[in-house]
Amino acid sequence: MNHPQQGGVVYGYSELTYMSNSGNAAPYIEQQPPTPPHRRMSPFRVLVRAFIAVCTFIVVLALFIWLIYRPRTMQFAVAEAMLTGFDLNTTIPSAPVLSYNLIAHVVISNPNRRVSIYYDQLRAVGFYQAEQFGQTALPLSFQGTRHADTVPAVLAGSSPMGFGESGVQAFRDDQKGGVFPVDLWVDGVVRYKFGDLKTTSASTLSVKCHLQLQPNVSLGWVLCTVIDF
Repeated sequence: MNHPQQGGVVYGYSELTYMSNSGNAAPYIEQQPPTPPHRRMSPFRVLVRAFIAVCTFIVVLALFIWLIYRPRTMQFAVAEAMLTGFDLNTTIPSAPVLSYNLIAHVVISNPNRRVSIYYDQLRAVGFYQAEQFGQTALPLSFQGTRHADTVPAVLAGSSPMGFGESGVQAFRDDQKGGVFPVDLWVDGVVRYKFGDLKTTSASTLSVKCHLQLQPNVSLGWVLCTVIDF
């Protein structure tokens, strides 16, 4: 049984349907939010991003070079050493003066196949009972790949020692035993050459050679310890 239509509303059984004049439901159109205006990057942000990009490139390049060349630690040894004079003047016990004459031949080896070494500074320094008693420059400025050089280190003169009465007694004990424990340190400033690329930043070098020296007796081969390079 049909019911008459009134005002576009159809009543039938339990359903209520709204119909448009055309008989079709109006489609729903979703409104898109407006596109925000494009903001220009500030000059400061541009500089920061450029700086980060440059730093990243440098780090990657340095890592790439290191992986190719992989520099190995330099090797040091004392081929021969002799102590021809080592006397302590104790006229003033609180300020003893050490007279010394030490001759050593230091062997410096570069084991790298692709890395050369520039020595901007290189010297040998003598220590007795942790007190410095002399130093001398070593005549080496450049070392090629897989190359070893023997350089002389001559320490001669006199130096005041700051170890006081206890140091004087230790010197007498060493003199009585006939052996003086002397540390010969080699330190300097080095730069590296990777192929045709030379580093501009320098590295410090520190090497310790522990010597047990008898007066007027030649000491043979002694390996040294590289502390820093």
